[in-house]
Amino acid sequence: MDLELQSVLEYGAANTAKLLNQGFSDYIVPIHIGLEQFYGMLRYDSIDITSSRVVIREGKGVGAALIARRGWNSRLAGMAILPDARGQGVGRGLMKALIDEAKKRGDCRMELEVIEQNSPAVYLYQNAGFSILRRLVSYRLENPAGESAPIEEIDLRAMGRLVNSFGISDMPWQVSGETLVQFGPPFKAYAYKDAYVAISSPEAPQISLRSMLIMPDAQKKGQGDKLLKGLFAQYPEKTWLVPAIFPEEFGGIFEKGGFAKEKLSQYQMVLAFMG
Repeated sequence: MDLELQSVLEYGAANTAKLLNQGFSDYIVPIHIGLEQFYGMLRYDSIDITSSRVVIREGKGVGAALIARRGWNSRLAGMAILPDARGQGVGRGLMKALIDEAKKRGDCRMELEVIEQNSPAVYLYQNAGFSILRRLVSYRLENPAGESAPIEEIDLRAMGRLVNSFGISDMPWQVSGETLVQFGPPFKAYAYKDAYVAISSPEAPQISLRSMLIMPDAQKKGQGDKLLKGLFAQYPEKTWLVPAIFPEEFGGIFEKGGFAKEKLSQYQMVLAFMG
């Protein structure tokens, strides 16, 4: 099979976003990446368009993979193969090329997230050498009753530094401190004593939690619950979402706050090269 790889820089952002959308057209969950969202991903997730790849077959793009990079770590931030190119070794060949390039760069490891229910993708990554680190879970809460609390808005960068210092090891890329420091308005961060949470725009009908930290000495003291209820009171009549980027071990605080667990879950997977 005659396949050529081009960088996303060469192929173009708009063309890559279009190709990804075509590849995700029958995906297990609806995904559409607009050009503005694509550029946002480059910033927030540290996607390197010179390392990201498009697969060309017979002059036509048939797949794409976005590679994010921070230090000696990289992440497969998204990969899609066109429906009529699947089952022909395109995805397997692309993964081999991405891994070879990561090793050549001197990366220590590569990570990714994959929907747990997407069995073919899970198999592809396991076959490429990735192992499951943890499950990532999602929750939803409609129009919760709040409770007034002295919550304080803080700088997202300040929260990012705290997450880097006191968060769990191997924090998923999208809720890590490195990601938080790239956020700006309309994202916000709030604190109640030693509990912290970052959220998407509170002006929208649906608000997503983007990261959360309870300092070690404050855990199991109700501060996280108090923080969430304070947010519910400050932003009433909203739908609150916990996307499937949060470690399963965070679930207790969401369940205590009344969130209902959603069916969608992901695996955080890792492939170590050295170190």
